[in-house]
Amino acid sequence: MVSVTFYGGVNEIGGNKFLLESENTRIFLDFGKNFAKEKLFFEEPYIKAREESHLLNLGILPAIKGLYKNDPENYELDGVLISHPHVDHYDAIRFIKDDFPIYCGEDTKSVLLAREFSSQSIGLGYEVAKLTSKSEEIFKEFHTFSSSQINEIGDLKFEAYSIDHSVPGSYGFIIETSGGNLVYTGDFRLHGSKGSKTLEFVEMAKESEPEILFIEGTHLCECKPSSEDEVKQKVSQIVSYTNELVLAGFATADVDRMKTFYEVAEECGRKLAISTKQAYIIHKLFEHEELELFSLNDPNVLIFQREKKSYRQYEKELQKEYENIVNATDISPIQKEVILVASLYDMNEVAKIKPNPGSSYILSQSEPFDEEMEIHYDKLLNWLSYLGIPLYQAHASGHATPHEIKWVIGEISPKKVVPIHTERPELFERYVSDLDIEVVLPKEGGKFEF
Repeated sequence: MVSVTFYGGVNEIGGNKFLLESENTRIFLDFGKNFAKEKLFFEEPYIKAREESHLLNLGILPAIKGLYKNDPENYELDGVLISHPHVDHYDAIRFIKDDFPIYCGEDTKSVLLAREFSSQSIGLGYEVAKLTSKSEEIFKEFHTFSSSQINEIGDLKFEAYSIDHSVPGSYGFIIETSGGNLVYTGDFRLHGSKGSKTLEFVEMAKESEPEILFIEGTHLCECKPSSEDEVKQKVSQIVSYTNELVLAGFATADVDRMKTFYEVAEECGRKLAISTKQAYIIHKLFEHEELELFSLNDPNVLIFQREKKSYRQYEKELQKEYENIVNATDISPIQKEVILVASLYDMNEVAKIKPNPGSSYILSQSEPFDEEMEIHYDKLLNWLSYLGIPLYQAHASGHATPHEIKWVIGEISPKKVVPIHTERPELFERYVSDLDIEVVLPKEGGKFEF
């Protein structure tokens, strides 16, 4: 008998934690940060979860004896299989014992570590890795794989396939168990620049004749369909009639969006100035040739660094390696020649640039969907109003549209389908009811056997 216990990713977006148990093997499929539950109690930097007990006491981390670092009891876990490097799928691994191995793609590991090295550590020993002046200290035991590779964890075999999502290192899995094959999509889309990768995964998943399909449903309730090509067209149009500085805001690790803005900048005779965190991710990922990244030494690329009294180790590494690092003073006289990536947290630096009248801001990420994001968005609008800069929006989601989700289910044709990573599982069930495939609605803490 094989079972899956649902410790997260149920009736919510993110926080995926699915415990898969076979006769002799126990693994987690993802072990992510639960944003929705944490924001009910914490507000960084004023109050945050500094240790596992803070989250365990509130029921945010699953109460499993022996799983966490400060628990002396033993727990048998063969590993955590990470689908992609978004924090809602991996970040809570920092709390589990370091001798539990982590399985992920080679590029997944590169992005995860780059983000860890360039982030503010929460301290108290709860790091996945740390960048020091002497070395890269990696505390977890990582086992990496490539796309289409057959792998084993205990008595479980799985194939990992690279898929299209808004961050490199995203994979879907076909897991062979004694109860039948289990397909786990992770987060995916078909409308991005690598939609063909997702189609390949769907075809292989179909051939595996799975017993059960775990599939995300982030945008099943509300969706604004747009492709990466459409984003590029819109961005190009906005840049073409902006005579002064172009500012852009998008997710730090969204490499596809970064490439889109790079191509637009090149075509419009501008330079793309990316943040130091984005530059560090490119720096660590450039060796992965299949990602087809631009070089940080490209004459059309600048690395924008905030002016401050001291710099982090990853910033010093960039300073040592690259000569195209600029600050606000450097950007100011060449505004017409630059697309500058800048978030709300860069607005003090943007103010130093003194953007000329006629500048534009392109927001290329999801519109606010909760109160916290509304506050963030309003502050950004306040800054842009002060600077005299209008805001445009051009975005393509990293998640599948409703019709893509339904098509994938019908194409793979599993015996059972489990909606995860969605706030509307009942809507999901009704939407696909004509496919004649049993829908299993999971409950948090519940167990499903097959």
